[in-house]
Formats: sequence, C-alpha cells, structure tokens
Amino acid sequence: MNAMILAAGRGERLRPLTDTIPKPLVEVQGQPVIAYTLQRLARLGVTRIVINAFHLADKLVAYVGDGARWGVQVSWSQEKECLDTGGGIRNALHLMEPTPFLVVNGDILWNTDLRPMLSAFDPARMDGLLGMVAPQAGGGDFLCDPRSGALQRAAGDPNSMTYSGILLLAPDALAPYPLAPFSLNRFFDDALRVGRLRGIPLQGEWADMGTPERLAETRKMTWIPTGL
Repeated sequence: MNAMILAAGRGERLRPLTDTIPKPLVEVQGQPVIAYTLQRLARLGVTRIVINAFHLADKLVAYVGDGARWGVQVSWSQEKECLDTGGGIRNALHLMEPTPFLVVNGDILWNTDLRPMLSAFDPARMDGLLGMVAPQAGGGDFLCDPRSGALQRAAGDPNSMTYSGILLLAPDALAPYPLAPFSLNRFFDDALRVGRLRGIPLQGEWADMGTPERLAETRKMTWIPTGL
C-alpha cells in the first residue's frame, strides 16, 4: 500500500521554532514527529511512502533518507514553491501506484487502528474518506452521519467532528486539478457537492502539534511511545 506524508509547509504557527527546523522534525518526547508517523505507517503494512518537501527540505531529506530504518521505501516530491496540501498531492501523483492511498499530515500523532478505515473505503461511492476525531477546542469541522459517513460542513457546531489529518484518497481524485498551489479544502468542497466524500470516526488517541500550545500538550501525553 502507498501513503503520502504532507511535510512541505512552513509551520508558521510554530515560529520561531520552525525558522530553523522543518515542522515534521520538531521533537515530541525525544523523537521527531515524522518518526512516529513512519513507524505507524510501517506497522499498518504500508511499504511505499511519498513525502513532499519544501521548507528546509535538505534537513528533512537528510533525516528520513530512503526510509530503510523504518522498513519502508520513501520517495521524495521536492517542490520549487509550496503547493499547499492539495497541490502537493497533485504534484506527487506520478510517484504513486494507481490504487487508493493514505495521506497523513506531517504534524499529527496517533495511536489508533486504521484498518477499519481501509476496509470502509468504497471507490465506487467515494473519492475520499476522512478520518474524524472528537471536536477540538473551538469545535469541529464536519457533521458526520454515524451510519452512512456522509459529511456536512459545520465549523464550530458542538456536534461536529474534527478532520484528523488522515485521509484515504482515490488514486485519480485529484488528477483533474491543476499543477498549482491549492488547499485540500477545495477538493473536499467539490467532493461534498457531488456526494463523493465520506468520514469515519477513528478510535484511539490522536494529537496535533501545530501550535505552541498543542506542542506543549503532546510533550506531556503518556500514550506517545518513546525510543523508536
């Protein structure tokens, strides 16, 4: 199975830390965040991983290399300009096999079994399947029907759920989009309009370290393994 880790971003909310360290190399409990992601994907059975890189790309490539220490094969999609989340995936499609693949944000940690998500993906009905978690501070992103997985935008609604930064994507879902910067939210909204986007609740622990406050919280969490 293929996966892609989104790792090109500037990490603006973590500055000045990310002025000298790419966000996926920020450490949580003694290990760069991307090390946890690579380990989790390897344990899931993912063998080929594409990582996009832009900001401080040389440091990221030097740390991860070809992925051999995690038992995976890493290919690099180096961007001449930051293409944002959607553009970054679109730019890397030529490196992916023509099968559904996971997309994982480079600033999250999780301890959850993604196999139910893999089993739930139906390419006949879906272009994308979003892993959903409990709403974070300020509310979630989508209302998610517990039976069908149908999604509806509902930012801040107390009954909404938060997009986890883990997505299962049909191989050709982004092929019609231009090779230019754009957010995954553009794809989400397009897929919602035609009923091709679904969500599934993820069971287990999850954290995002994209702000100084959240980074401080993740560095205290007892479920995050050490000594990778």
